Amino acid sequence: MPYFDLGVETRLFFTDDPARDGTAILGESPGPVSLNGTRAPSAPPPLVLVHGWCCDSHDWNFQIPAFLRRHRVIAVDLRGHGRSTGSKGLRPRILAADIAALLRELGVTASNGGVVAVGHSLGAMVASALAVEHPDLVRAVVAVEPAYGLPEADVERSARSLANLGEPGGVERLLRYLAALAGPDTPEHLTTWHRRRALGVPVDVAQAAFAGMWLDVDQFGRREQSDDYLAKRTCPVLSVYGERRADQAEWERDLSAGPSDEVHVLPGGHWLHQEHPEVFNSLVLGWLTRLSSTAGTH
Repeated sequence: MPYFDLGVETRLFFTDDPARDGTAILGESPGPVSLNGTRAPSAPPPLVLVHGWCCDSHDWNFQIPAFLRRHRVIAVDLRGHGRSTGSKGLRPRILAADIAALLRELGVTASNGGVVAVGHSLGAMVASALAVEHPDLVRAVVAVEPAYGLPEADVERSARSLANLGEPGGVERLLRYLAALAGPDTPEHLTTWHRRRALGVPVDVAQAAFAGMWLDVDQFGRREQSDDYLAKRTCPVLSVYGERRADQAEWERDLSAGPSDEVHVLPGGHWLHQEHPEVFNSLVLGWLTRLSSTAGTH
């Protein structure tokens, strides 16, 4: 089975599927040497898919078949989530370091162009931290309903809902919180899936990962922290928000720095990539195609 051992009782489950057209295999057909001395690969870049809080890599089942038509796809369960182990270090920068170690183990290097890091919610924070802390591994970021940039009032409201999950009533508060994130047209099978999966996450993992997003002063979940940290992303960024967070999308537009950066608002709730996968997949693949035709313009 595909597991990567990080030690200290932490082991990551992942899948690594080659592109179905056979062009996105690392180490093959290197492109010309660029001015900075690295080779631009001629094949489409591999994608690494990073799920959100209290989720796992099954979240991307609506995307993987479409993405595999051109891209190698690596999907990982974050430590403590899904089939991965580990209950400590559940902060975005540490989770990004886990993925960096996995990518290097799988042969991703600066010389073959790195990956496009696609993350949802907490996963968008991890993808952004990967781009900031390990820029040699990341060609671009796709941030889906990111958990960063929250106004102080939203952080306080979430903290009231999710504090002390191990106490009586904590699980019910968690389930109400997740249910409120669904879109108005979210099918019942999706909300049932989200509910049942969250019930399988250990309480200490859920609480530690929540604190790592918004309560840890050394991270970047709060808006004032996000402004400074996200400015360090030097790669192109596609940000995608649901309709109810249009104001958050406007904030992110002010962060956009490069000609390839885009911010979009799509129908749906927090899991918009599952609610409207065809729309989402088309948007991401179209952006990646445009990005490949304007490589090096960020």
